[in-house]
Amino acid sequence: RAYEMAKIEQKYGHRGSYYIQAYLLQDEENVCLLQQMQAMGHEISYHYDVMDSCRGDLTKARREFNSNLELFKENGFHVVTVCQHGNPVVERIGYTSNRDFFRSEQVQADYPCISDIMVNFKAQANTEYVYYSDAGRRFQMIFDPINNDVVNSDDQNVYYEDLTVLLKETNIGAENSIISTHPHRWTSSEMTYRVREFAFKVIKKTAKLLMKVPLFKKVMSKYYYLAKKI
Repeated sequence: RAYEMAKIEQKYGHRGSYYIQAYLLQDEENVCLLQQMQAMGHEISYHYDVMDSCRGDLTKARREFNSNLELFKENGFHVVTVCQHGNPVVERIGYTSNRDFFRSEQVQADYPCISDIMVNFKAQANTEYVYYSDAGRRFQMIFDPINNDVVNSDDQNVYYEDLTVLLKETNIGAENSIISTHPHRWTSSEMTYRVREFAFKVIKKTAKLLMKVPLFKKVMSKYYYLAKKI
């Protein structure tokens, strides 16, 4: 689905950044499609979650990140920007989110030419932008993408029809916006999308209830990676 979206973007002269989890590079078919997407002019980069996979251990996280970075390089993908993955069912102790990885001064020193679009991209690019995301299966304007894992940023729901209108407004033009989407959830059939959306909501609400039970919380946190494809 990301490949199909990449072709549509190319058709209209757009270039996007496609952030993928490192395990997807273990499949030759995935690598082939991603290399074709890169040839279209798109950036293929890292959707990392090393703080979660290493349970907040920064030393181990740095080791895993570097190992995965080499995997991207081996397949011909030059990583310039990265984006953290959320993992909503992880029990975090001693850290807030995967964003804490690039919040580390040591990590930023290790990778001075790489910026996280939700941590230090704004400072490195020296530009203001508005951040839109469909992470919850509906578009939202994220008012404080850098800190919204720490504080409530009063995010605003945005209907699809309104998104193009907002992008045309002079104070937040498309050149100053980041639109973060999840193509693996998109479909060409509205009915199929609605069914999957309903299933997603049921799973999400069930997970929230189970996370309130200590035993289930520990089990779900241990197997958090099973939810990566949802």
